[in-house]
Amino acid sequence: MNSNTLIKKTGALVLIGAMFFSLCGCSMFSKKDVLAAAREVAENIEDFDADRLLSLSTLSSGSDKAEDLRKGLNGDYLDENTLKFCTAVRKTISFQIKEDTFTAKGKEASVDIEFKLADYKSVLKKDYKNIDELVSAVRNSDDTVKVTYTAKFVKEDGEWLLDNLMGSSFLSIFEFMDADIGALAVDLSKAVKGSGWGDAGSDGYENAKKLSLKVEFSSDITKLAGKGVKMTYSVEKDGKKVWTSDAIELGNDTSIQLDYGTEQNPGAEMKSNCLAAGKYKFTLTADNGTVMHSADVDVKVTIKETTTPSTTSKGYKFYDTNFASKVLNASWANVDQKRVSAASYGSDAAAVSFQFQVDPSVTENLQFAYFYSANVADALKINVRQDKPVISGVAKPIVNANGTFYAMGLKTKSGATMKQGLWILAIFSEDKQTLYGLADCQVLPKPASSYK
Repeated sequence: MNSNTLIKKTGALVLIGAMFFSLCGCSMFSKKDVLAAAREVAENIEDFDADRLLSLSTLSSGSDKAEDLRKGLNGDYLDENTLKFCTAVRKTISFQIKEDTFTAKGKEASVDIEFKLADYKSVLKKDYKNIDELVSAVRNSDDTVKVTYTAKFVKEDGEWLLDNLMGSSFLSIFEFMDADIGALAVDLSKAVKGSGWGDAGSDGYENAKKLSLKVEFSSDITKLAGKGVKMTYSVEKDGKKVWTSDAIELGNDTSIQLDYGTEQNPGAEMKSNCLAAGKYKFTLTADNGTVMHSADVDVKVTIKETTTPSTTSKGYKFYDTNFASKVLNASWANVDQKRVSAASYGSDAAAVSFQFQVDPSVTENLQFAYFYSANVADALKINVRQDKPVISGVAKPIVNANGTFYAMGLKTKSGATMKQGLWILAIFSEDKQTLYGLADCQVLPKPASSYK
């Protein structure tokens, strides 16, 4: 081989080498820098550092997307409990740079970053009593899922910058922040903003037939709509529980009115046709045991009415002044001609009946109950609110050409006569919260004919 040939071959090798480096040198020398940039991006995704990610990207730090990134990674769009859940998932995140996926062309390059995190969807399929249980389940989960982010870079001023921050591939890493954690999304212990006692005065209630507590919830409560989250409220009187409500579903409204009276509890302690005096306390409790709210109020009774039988010669007395003003006339009926006086029947009476006429404006169905006592002393001990009646029923208004009437009768079985002694009739409003009046009659020891 002569020197010219050697020079020619050597020159050819140099030329080939120059072409090789011109074609491949960029990728070979860029890969290290791109992988380093990808690692820094991954570490700051893992740390939820929005400002650092912005500094590593082409996205303007003053743009709307940049502000969304800051607020999103900071959890500004999340309620307190969902933020706790997302923080727990975030702490399970790890990453791996998939070097074999690296590609580059000129001033553009890309590489896949694989993120591994707790399988939060699997965790959420189970039920939890509170947010702490859910957070613990996330931390202890052995099941994981992988999310791949294809990070794209461009070279600007000699530096590789992330060019698809806030793109769909990037956002897929954070899908767990949109997870629905159901009932646990609301911290039930902080769900009540406040409450107020309806028409109570500054010193509480006076002569109340019903207590009403209006409860205001935070707007977050609507997240529970349709999720089957329920609560009950209990009522205490002077430290002793006297009643618990049925379950009430939460989430349908941001306020709710809780009532207590004889409509809710027919056995409520009454005095002079009002709720008995004392300190009443309402306590709201979620079905998972969380106490959501409690409030108490003082109740006073100042009127002197009685719920014992009347002693008037007519045999009746209407206590409710509004209803009494609409009663036009009233009397014990002369059933089967066995009535002896205005309020007594002979021993041969098979039925008694109290009847009265009212103003036509009265249209409600009245509740009534009959009680029996052998003597006046025992009759005075009867509590028409709490004692069990011999019979009770509903009296509907009877409307005819002569007006509007009510008839409340008591009839024995066929062939029998009324038991001798006192029969006391209690007349209530339709909702049974108000005692309209009392009537009493006596069945005498002898037949009606003996007294004529």
